[in-house]
Amino acid sequence: MVRGKKANTAMVADVEEGLGDMKEAENISVPKVKLNLEALVDSVKGRYGKNKGLAMDFVMGDGIKLPTDDSAYVLSKGVKFWEPLIGVKGIPYGRCVQVAGKADSGKSTTAMLFMKAAQDDGALVILWDSEKKFDVARFEMIGGDPSQMVVTRSKSITEGVKQVCWYIKAAKEQNPDIKIFIVWDSVGATLNSAQDDDDEDSYSKQPGVSAKEVSFAIMKLNKNIERFRNVKTGDETIALFCVNQVYANINSVGFKEKGGGQLEYLSSVIIQLTRKKDLMKTRNGYKVKYGIVTRARVKKNHLFSGQDSIAELDLVVSATGIDLEGNVKKIAETAGITGWDDKDED
Repeated sequence: MVRGKKANTAMVADVEEGLGDMKEAENISVPKVKLNLEALVDSVKGRYGKNKGLAMDFVMGDGIKLPTDDSAYVLSKGVKFWEPLIGVKGIPYGRCVQVAGKADSGKSTTAMLFMKAAQDDGALVILWDSEKKFDVARFEMIGGDPSQMVVTRSKSITEGVKQVCWYIKAAKEQNPDIKIFIVWDSVGATLNSAQDDDDEDSYSKQPGVSAKEVSFAIMKLNKNIERFRNVKTGDETIALFCVNQVYANINSVGFKEKGGGQLEYLSSVIIQLTRKKDLMKTRNGYKVKYGIVTRARVKKNHLFSGQDSIAELDLVVSATGIDLEGNVKKIAETAGITGWDDKDED
């Protein structure tokens, strides 16, 4: 077995050789299909008749791309780490994204910032607050309006998803064109049906039951995402943001999100947040915590189509939002502040 530096050198050589093969493959021309493909696509589109929106499912291969119009996204205007880390300007409608981590790592703050962004663009926010700890005052502090959102506070997976779907259907009956941003906070804390049963005391069954019911919930929400596409244009109108918890992988490094495989597969983006340290300052002789530094790591990104991307960023999370740690340090240096993370308050 090759170990140490020799193993690393061999691995790098293998990667470089593979990249060289890929570049050579790019230069190989592919024979043309002996068909008029544009006419083929148009003929199939015609089968939908007046349902022009559904006909937009049919495209040429080079037509597969993310939308460019701002209206197709819950924009990440207040989420300063999103575009540098993910490579797109927000969460595309029609997609599910997941932000996971341990307690007090910035997950709910990230959700709030996207909720505020959705409200700024006139979208309906549906919050599934299964943890029953949504901070209204904090949401208002970052500019959100709790009077312009609807909430279900069910702790049950099966009951909660049913209630969210009722909201979706009722909203679309009022306004078929309304954009909807769903936030489930959190997946890992929502109870399965076995946990509701006083006679069920088998702990070993709980993860399996939760995974099955989360899978059911995600598929039901995904069905509504598809059902309520704009039939005239084919545009997506619903986006899903899942806040989740993580647990340590057994016999392996890193962490795993709760909720089973279906949520992982259907998530276009998975970001894991890990708190690095608390930010403290002294006020009236007492140590006061005013924020945290957390690390955002990309576990999965099916929205970025480039060759390489940023893998992780360090962030400062406070009551007023999230910023890149580097930005905060620059502001502190410009203001002549040293030791910005534990500066005494005047």
